Amino acid sequence: MYKASTIQYYQAIANRVHEYVEANIHTDISLQRLADHVFVSYYHFTDIFEQTEQESIGSYIKRYRLEKAASLLWYTDLSLAEIADKTGYSGKHAFSKAFSGRFNQSPGRFRKGPVFIKDSPNAIMDGIHSAQDYLALLKKDFTFNYRIEIINNQYSVCRSLRMVSALSESRFSYNTYLKRVMNDFDNKGNSRFIVKPFDSLNFSAAGRFAMHHGILMTGEEIKHLPPDCHEQYIISPIKEGAYLVFDIPGDPTGDNISDYTTLFRENIIGYKKLFRPEDFFIFLLLSNEKEKPGEFYIYLKPA
Repeated sequence: MYKASTIQYYQAIANRVHEYVEANIHTDISLQRLADHVFVSYYHFTDIFEQTEQESIGSYIKRYRLEKAASLLWYTDLSLAEIADKTGYSGKHAFSKAFSGRFNQSPGRFRKGPVFIKDSPNAIMDGIHSAQDYLALLKKDFTFNYRIEIINNQYSVCRSLRMVSALSESRFSYNTYLKRVMNDFDNKGNSRFIVKPFDSLNFSAAGRFAMHHGILMTGEEIKHLPPDCHEQYIISPIKEGAYLVFDIPGDPTGDNISDYTTLFRENIIGYKKLFRPEDFFIFLLLSNEKEKPGEFYIYLKPA
């Protein structure tokens, strides 16, 4: 059993790995370069990551590449060559071979969809029990409001929650967790609370899926964070560019934020293709308004 300080140190290293991989997934990520980035010896680094994340660093990077690629296939019109480039493959043939090995079908066939994976985080958290349920959701008609917003020099400062694993714990309360995380940031000077899926809602294994919860900060605000924040939190840049921003309407019968984010992502973008993003990056900003409890951001294109 490790000391609490050791566990925190190991988690800080894993956090910096996640930050680096997310920002550099389009490159050939060297494990030695990663070890140098977190200032730990190569062998110690790989051991720390595996103990903390229950997954080898090599497996994690490969999984993250392919799940990012699956999202790009389903939600964008990027060519296979462009997706290969964005996810760090040498070309579309190398990408197709790796993708087929992971998803048991070619990228071209996968793209024709709709893609329903029964045990995905999306299916579990949103109560989608069958391919028929999923198709009905994709075809559903509903009204929505949106605007386009330009984002630059913004960062998410978050804690990570393995959502599906947490939901399986009998005493776990998401609302209690959310309140604790929000309290962590009470004195950080920014009230825009952000929820950002780190892994893929549709294409990650449920047990691996993580969401980041924290606040949205500017680059200038990041400069003034105390050093311990860089160890405690995952600090990631928000992709710069133009975003589609969908209003999530209040629901007097209960919390419907998850329902609407699924509709915006799966129905409007994935299936009906009413908007065509040039990359796939999403996050949710919560608010205290009863009429609009949140806003859902989907990256559209460079500004």
